[in-house]
Amino acid sequence: MALRKSAEGKTVFFRIDYLLVARDLPIDISQISSSHRSKQIHCSFCVFLRTMTIKWEEEVEKRLLDYMSHSSTTGNEAKFAEVVAKDLESNGWTVQKQFIPDTDRFNVYATFRNSDPKYVKVLLNTHLDTVPPYFPPTQDDKNIYGNGSNDAKGQLAAMVTAATIISNTDEDVARALGLLFVVGEELDHVGMIEANKLGILPDYLLVGEPTELKFGTIQKGALKVKLTVTGQAGHSGYPDSGTSAIHKMVEVLDDVLKFEWPSDKTYGSTTLNIGKIAGGQALNAWAAQCDADIFFRVVTSVKNIEELLDKVVNGRAEITLLSSNDPVILDVPPIEADTDQVSFNTDIAYFDAKDKVKAKYLFGGGSIKNAHSKNEFIPKDELHKCTSTLVKLVHNLYSHH
Repeated sequence: MALRKSAEGKTVFFRIDYLLVARDLPIDISQISSSHRSKQIHCSFCVFLRTMTIKWEEEVEKRLLDYMSHSSTTGNEAKFAEVVAKDLESNGWTVQKQFIPDTDRFNVYATFRNSDPKYVKVLLNTHLDTVPPYFPPTQDDKNIYGNGSNDAKGQLAAMVTAATIISNTDEDVARALGLLFVVGEELDHVGMIEANKLGILPDYLLVGEPTELKFGTIQKGALKVKLTVTGQAGHSGYPDSGTSAIHKMVEVLDDVLKFEWPSDKTYGSTTLNIGKIAGGQALNAWAAQCDADIFFRVVTSVKNIEELLDKVVNGRAEITLLSSNDPVILDVPPIEADTDQVSFNTDIAYFDAKDKVKAKYLFGGGSIKNAHSKNEFIPKDELHKCTSTLVKLVHNLYSHH
């Protein structure tokens, strides 16, 4: 125990039994809140730390490599979820397993010790599943490679490490923190949909995805539609014997591609991808039908894009809605950080309380541009910075908001 006199003449007590040099502690000590657990000691702040045998940077790398050694492709998350649950429990967190009905899959929800599981000030969320196929991790001096390295086991490892640092430095802050790790994000968002039944209502929500350490300003909306054109079958050697649905579809899709879809200076442009085209029955026959699936990334609203698409198609094709969700406008963090638009879908749109929170953030290390591929990786430096940023943000939200 060490003590000194503050500027106001009050005695300030420090309990330091966690041996770290300044660079190893990813927080500003001045942001750590006062501890109220010992009424007989008046403290401006009190730091509770325990001895740590390895640097936290090495700990988060080790945790990620361990997580990546377990396959958790969508639908097969159960064994890996158990690994995460045990990791949290071994670090003093209380884990609630929420099973998806009629499966062995479960979400992991963790709070610290005796905190109220339904109310936490800050909720950190990411997903347990990865896109197949699974392949094990490798590393070099700069990067960690493999399935889920950035989407999203890198985010998961950073969050668990950040939570461990927080619980070892200030238990009051830890009690205000919740960790929600869900299944099925990469397919149907079944985990987050089921998690809504937990009734968690945080003040702040942060979802972890690979954003290159930039906080998202918008999660673009998603509109998936199928266009169907009908033709008349006939012998293709005789132009007057029928009409080709494929030829008609080419004209429609050309107009869709040439149209100037809405854009915004802050939130970016609406983009689209014609992902699937199918039609025709033989080379020597006019196609009787043609289908095309289109995925719009929306910056205005789903309704707006549906109305514009209807005008572009102008009755030449039947439009069938496959799925949709509106854009989510995200908040600027109260700490210094880069920002950017996010053009991929996440679980934020499926969190029922998203419009009730004071602020919602989307942030993480690594790049979505190499996710879902054999070249997926996360730079170790970004893994470290992601962890330290999470700790800094949680302390800031707890202390100043």
